[in-house]
Amino acid sequence: MPRPREFDQELALDKAMELFWSQGYERTSIQDLVEHTGVHRGSLYDTFGDKNQLFLTCLDRFRQSASARFKMLEGPGEPKEMLVRYFDAVIDSAMNNGSRRGCFVANTAMELGAVDPAISSRIEAYSVDIESRFYTFLLQAQAQNKLRGKHSLRELSRFLVTVRSGLYVLAKTAPDRQTLQDSANVAISLLF
Repeated sequence: MPRPREFDQELALDKAMELFWSQGYERTSIQDLVEHTGVHRGSLYDTFGDKNQLFLTCLDRFRQSASARFKMLEGPGEPKEMLVRYFDAVIDSAMNNGSRRGCFVANTAMELGAVDPAISSRIEAYSVDIESRFYTFLLQAQAQNKLRGKHSLRELSRFLVTVRSGLYVLAKTAPDRQTLQDSANVAISLLF
């Protein structure tokens, strides 16, 4: 009979994700994960599989948790104000998450996106999910006759995905919040 697990799997997964997020996949060793999570090597393997499987599980967990921020783009309200609040939250997150480590998925895309098909498919699914959420938001804004411009909703959705990702990347080296805010302001002005 297998021994019951003696650690909080959710907490261990969160700690592993934080380490991968801060250091990247290649720079994170199994020993780093053991030390950071406080979980023995054998228990990590038994629970999550190898390092690659653990990393994939972390990507899945990040995708689930990141979707909460999109709630601010749902429901009634003035679309422009909703997008302003959304980008403010993105900028806050980008500027205030430790060592400005960026977005976990964007970092992964730059490090491993073209190398590992399983990782690439998760990155693509994440991007499609974000695009879909922006599309739904823009559809609502269009129904209220609030959108301006000549681009299709699909084009605008993809543009917003790019702006969002760009803010996280820019935050890694931007001297101040205003640098990111300027980019968000231009994006908002193109839509409303």
